[in-house]
Amino acid sequence: MIWRTGAALAFLTVAIGQPLTAQASVYGVLGVGFPGRAVSVRARALGGGLDALDPRSAVNPAAIAFNGRLTVSGTTETTSRWYEVSGVAAEGLRDTRFPVAMIAGQIQTSPISFGVSYALYAERSFDIQTTDTVTLRGTDVLVTDRVRSDGGITDVRFGLAWALSERVQLGGAFHLLSGSTREQLQRDFDSPDYASVTQRGDVDYSGTGVSVGVMVTPSRRFRFGLAARRDGRLDVSDPLLPVPELQLPWTLTAGWTYAPVRVVRWSASASWRSWGGADVDPSAGLTDQVFDTWEVGTGIEIGGSDVGASRVPLRVGFRYAQLPFSPTADRAREIDFSAGTALSFAANRAIIDAAIERAIRDGGGAVERAWQLSLGLTIRP
Repeated sequence: MIWRTGAALAFLTVAIGQPLTAQASVYGVLGVGFPGRAVSVRARALGGGLDALDPRSAVNPAAIAFNGRLTVSGTTETTSRWYEVSGVAAEGLRDTRFPVAMIAGQIQTSPISFGVSYALYAERSFDIQTTDTVTLRGTDVLVTDRVRSDGGITDVRFGLAWALSERVQLGGAFHLLSGSTREQLQRDFDSPDYASVTQRGDVDYSGTGVSVGVMVTPSRRFRFGLAARRDGRLDVSDPLLPVPELQLPWTLTAGWTYAPVRVVRWSASASWRSWGGADVDPSAGLTDQVFDTWEVGTGIEIGGSDVGASRVPLRVGFRYAQLPFSPTADRAREIDFSAGTALSFAANRAIIDAAIERAIRDGGGAVERAWQLSLGLTIRP
C-alpha cells in the first residue's frame, strides 16, 4: 500500500491538491516518509557538520568511544511550518516530536564502550483533503477525498566502540527498524444518492541494518571520522494490500573537525544515500522519482566549557540536503540555516543544548518553510 498510496497522493497533491493539515512535512507523503535525522541538538546547531564525529548522535558508532562516562541524553523538537502546493497554501502547522535519545558509556575500565539509541528513521504523518468531479451514471458528481496517515519508522541502535588508542577508535552497531502507521482513505460524495466510503488499515514496518565506523585524531587540532551503514529490506505488512519488501539504502558519511585556536572549532560532514537503487514496485509509477541523495553541512562553534572557555558557547551552521522522493522529475531539496548554544551545570554533569533552524524546502511541485526549535538534555551521573 505504501508505494501505491504514495503515487496516488502525489497525483492528488500536485495536480488537484487542497492541503488540509499536516502533522509533519508535506514531503513526508511519498515513499517511506520524510527522512529523520539521528543527530543531537549540538549537531543540528552546527548544520550537521558534526554528524560523523558526535558521540551523542547515532551516526558513527566509533564516536561512542568518546562517552568516557555513563551518559544519558534526549532531545525534543517543535516545528512550525507552512507549505504551498499548486497555488494552495496551508499555514500554522505545528508538531512536536522526540527524535533522538541515547544511553552510552564505558564498560568499566576496558577500552570498550557501549551505546543504545533511539531515533526517528522516517515519518509518515499527514492529513490531506482534495476535491474533484467524477462522472457516475452519466452525471458529474463532486467528491471530496481525505487521506490521513499517522506514524512512522523508528531506528533502535545497539553499538559498541573500541578505543585502540587515544588517536584511533573503531565501532560497529546493529540497527532494528520498526514502526507502524494508521492510514485512512475517505471519499464523500456531494450527492444524497451515494454513501461515503472509508478504508482504514494499520501498516507495520520491520527491518534491520548494520553500521561500522572509525575515528582518527592525527593531531590535537584535527579529527576526522568515517561511517558506513547498510540497511536491509524493509518488510511492509499491510492487511489491505500486499506489498513487497523494499530495499533500503546504503549510507556513507565522512566528516572532520578542526580547531585553529583552542576556543574555535570548525566542523563539516557529508553523507550519500543510495535511495535511487531501492526496489520499487513498478506498478506504483514512482521508479523515476526516487533519487540517490547527498547531504552536506558545516558549522562553527566558539567557546564552551569543555575547552575551558565560556559556559555558553555560540554555534552557527549551514546545511544542504537532497530529498529522496518526488512526485515529478524535479528533485526536492532542503537548505537549513541554524544557530544554537548550551549551558552546563555541575562540572559538565548536566548540559542543556538549544538550537533553532530555518528550513527552506522546494521542488517536486511544492514549497515549504519551517522554523524548528530543538532542546536537548544530557546527564552524566
